[in-house]
Amino acid sequence: MRGGLRLRLMQVISLRGALFFLVLGGIIWLLMAAEGPAPNAQLFGVAKLDPKAMRAQIDTFMPLSLLGMTLLTVLLTTGPSFHFSPTEINFLFVGPFSRRDLIIYKFIAYAAGAALSAALVAPFAQAQTGSGLSAFTATLLTLLFVQLNSAAAGMAWQAFEGNRLARIKWPATAMVVVIAVVALIHAWTVPDRTVFDLLSDARHSLIGTIILMPYIVFTELFLAKNLFPHLAFWATIAVLVNAALLWAVILLDGRTSERSLSESTRLSDRWERMKQGGSFWATERVEVRSIRTAPTLGGMGPIAWRQAIKAVRNSSKVIAVFMVIAACAAPLASVVGIPLTDDRALAIILFFFLFILPRTLICDFRGDLGRMETYKMLPIAPWRICAGQLVVQVLLAYVVALMMIVSALTFEDSVTAPIAVALGMLALPVTLLIYAVENTIFLLFPAKLVPMGRADFEFLGRALIEFIVKTVIILFGVSMALGVGAFAFMTLGTTLILAGVASWLTLMSIGLLATIVMRYAFRRFVVAEAFD
Repeated sequence: MRGGLRLRLMQVISLRGALFFLVLGGIIWLLMAAEGPAPNAQLFGVAKLDPKAMRAQIDTFMPLSLLGMTLLTVLLTTGPSFHFSPTEINFLFVGPFSRRDLIIYKFIAYAAGAALSAALVAPFAQAQTGSGLSAFTATLLTLLFVQLNSAAAGMAWQAFEGNRLARIKWPATAMVVVIAVVALIHAWTVPDRTVFDLLSDARHSLIGTIILMPYIVFTELFLAKNLFPHLAFWATIAVLVNAALLWAVILLDGRTSERSLSESTRLSDRWERMKQGGSFWATERVEVRSIRTAPTLGGMGPIAWRQAIKAVRNSSKVIAVFMVIAACAAPLASVVGIPLTDDRALAIILFFFLFILPRTLICDFRGDLGRMETYKMLPIAPWRICAGQLVVQVLLAYVVALMMIVSALTFEDSVTAPIAVALGMLALPVTLLIYAVENTIFLLFPAKLVPMGRADFEFLGRALIEFIVKTVIILFGVSMALGVGAFAFMTLGTTLILAGVASWLTLMSIGLLATIVMRYAFRRFVVAEAFD
C-alpha cells in the first residue's frame, strides 16, 4: 500500500499529473461555485423537475437501478470480482499473506478509488442531499456497496456453477425478458400508462419493498434531511451492510480463488492485446478481402485503410449493433413515452455519443498504443498521421448519427426535414471535434481504456473526469457556432441558410483547431513512458 501511495505521489508531482489534478480541481470548483438553474427553466419546452419531484424520482428509481445492476452482474459475470495485476500476482501471491489479507488489501485500494469518485460525484448530488459532507458520505458508501454487492453476487453464482441451481440461469433470464416485453407492450397500448408508472407501482408494492430493502437503505442516504439523526442512522446501517458483504466475499473467495486468478490473468492478457492494437470488444476475427496496395494520399491512405480493415475484422458486430440502436432510437423512445427532444432523451443521446460510442468503437490512436513507436518513426508529417487515424472513426460515428437523425425524422413529428438536414450537416464537424478531443486527451494522458475487474474505481474516476472535460469542450464549441450563426442572421437578416453555413464553418474550424492540438499531443508523446 505504501508503494502504491509513493507511485501516486510521484505521478502527481509530474507535469502531466499536476495538470490533471489542476483540471480536476477546477471542475469541482466550478460545479460547487456555480449557481443552479431557475426552477422554471425549460429546454425544448420541457420543464425541469423541482427538488421535491426529484427526491420522489430518486426514492422510486434508485433502488430499481441498483437491483438491475445486481441482476446484470449475475447474468453477465465473467471477470474476477477483485482483479489482481500481474505484478501483484507475482509478488503478493508468493508472500506471507493469506487470501483474507489480499482481499482486504484490494478492498482498501478500491475504497481509495471510491473516495476519489465520490469527491467527483458529490457536487452533482449536493443539491439533493443538502451538504457536501452528506453527498460525499452517501456516494462513498453507495459505491462501496455496488462493488461489494457485485462481487458477492458474482462469486456466489460462480460458486454454484455446475450445480442444478445454475441450470435456471437462462430460463429465468428468458422469463424476465418476456415480462419486460409484455410491460412495454402494455405501456404502449394503454394511453395513460407508461413504463415509468409500471416501475413505480412495482417499487412501492409490498413485495417490491421487501425485495428492494437492502437497496432502499442506500437510497435513504441521499434523501436524509439532516446529518443527525437521519444521515447518521442510515449511514450506520449502510456500514453494517457493507461489512456483511465484505465478510461474505471473504468466505466465498475460498471457493472461487482459482477461477479469480485465471480470470485476472485473462483480463491482463486482453489488455496487453489491446495495447498492441486489438479490440477489447471483438469476439472473433473475421477474414475480409483487402486490396493489395492502399491509396497513398501523402501517407494518410495506408493508415486509414489499416484502421478500416481493423474495424471490419474486430468490430463488425459492434458496428452493426450501434446501427440497429440508432435506427430504433425514435421507436423505442415513443414506446417508453419520451420523445427524443425531451431533456432526458437528449442527455442519454449525449452520453451515448460522448462516452459509450467512443469507448466501444476504437479505430484510432487509442487502439494502437503498442505501435506508437512505429508511427513516431514514419517519415510522414504528424498532421497526416493524425488525419489518417481520425478519418475512419469519424465516418463510422457520423453514419451512426445520420441513422439516428433519419429515425427521428421518420417517427418524431417535431423533427422536420429542414431540421434533419441541419442536424445532418452539423453532425460531421461535431463528430470530428469529439474524436479529436478524445485522442488528444489519450495522447496527453495515456491510460487503459477498460476497467480491470468488476469495479475499477480509478478507471471510473478518470472516465468521469474525461467525460466532463469532453462535454464542456463540445458544448462550448457548439454554443460558439450557434452564436456565430445567430449573429450572422441578426446582422445580415437574410435567410437561415446563410446563418447555418456560418455555424457550420465555425464548428468545422473548431474541429480543425482541435486536430492541430491533437498533432501537438502526438509530437510530444513519449513512447518510453509505460503505464499499467
